[in-house]
Amino acid sequence: MALLVVKNGHKTTKTQLSPFRNKLTYLELKRSRFRCYTCGSTFIASTPIVEKNHHISRELKYQIMHELLRVSSRKDIEDCYFVSDTTILRVQKELAKQRIVNKNYLPSILCIDEFKSMKSCEGSMSFICVDGVRNELFEILEDRRLQKLVNYFMTFSRQARKAVKYLVMDMNGSYAQLLKTVFPCAEIVTDRFHIVQHINRTFNQFRVKIMNSLHNHQSEDMKKYRRLKRYWKLLLKDTDSLDNTSQHYHSLFKRELFQQEIIHELLTYNDDLKLAYETVQLPQELPLWFRKKLTFFNKYEQGIKQ
Repeated sequence: MALLVVKNGHKTTKTQLSPFRNKLTYLELKRSRFRCYTCGSTFIASTPIVEKNHHISRELKYQIMHELLRVSSRKDIEDCYFVSDTTILRVQKELAKQRIVNKNYLPSILCIDEFKSMKSCEGSMSFICVDGVRNELFEILEDRRLQKLVNYFMTFSRQARKAVKYLVMDMNGSYAQLLKTVFPCAEIVTDRFHIVQHINRTFNQFRVKIMNSLHNHQSEDMKKYRRLKRYWKLLLKDTDSLDNTSQHYHSLFKRELFQQEIIHELLTYNDDLKLAYETVQLPQELPLWFRKKLTFFNKYEQGIKQ
């Protein structure tokens, strides 16, 4: 059956182009309309400048894709190309569909962690892994739960999974179970950041415990309490990074002091605090309370040695 298509007037469309001299630029096209008398439908003439049912040009979309491949925030792209965040997300999803993952390759060093993502994600925390050899982002998953991770990594070939030699992670015990089912040849390496973080947190809890014991009605103890409360950051700093070149007036001491002098004064308030501080700065014998907290590292002894 022959189709009978005739012209049916014109339609003016407005297409957003790439910015010209940092100005918002539009192209108005007077496009012919057509009617098919066989089926009764109407349509307009197509153009290579813009895709069907799109309002931004192909060139502008490719420029947004190029910016997404670089280290650029969506807010910066909005301001530069005069597009909405929804448009950027739509282009980002289209770009993600074009990405082809090589299921026969996994890096020998895989760094994994979780982070707080968007509310629309399936899990409360999202998962990120980095190629430790190339120092590049490898993958981001919206759910960090163990079964989701197992299902994802099991899509890779067994040869690729056996190529992973080191799994760099925090002290999340659930991630260690990936070794049994997913990475049979890998060893756990505990991230140095989380080791230092745990030590600092434990020492700070110890400081608060001693500080609260001085919170009473005696004036001298209250002075010590306020000093320990205000200068807690100095106790966490490395001794080499303390400023010992200039003195400053400190109202709680009512005199000018170097930072090292403040530390020395605070450590005279409690022998256990002094020993704990010296332990953090230079390992020595630990107080019982402090030692019990650090036994947590025994679970990750092998990973810490790496």
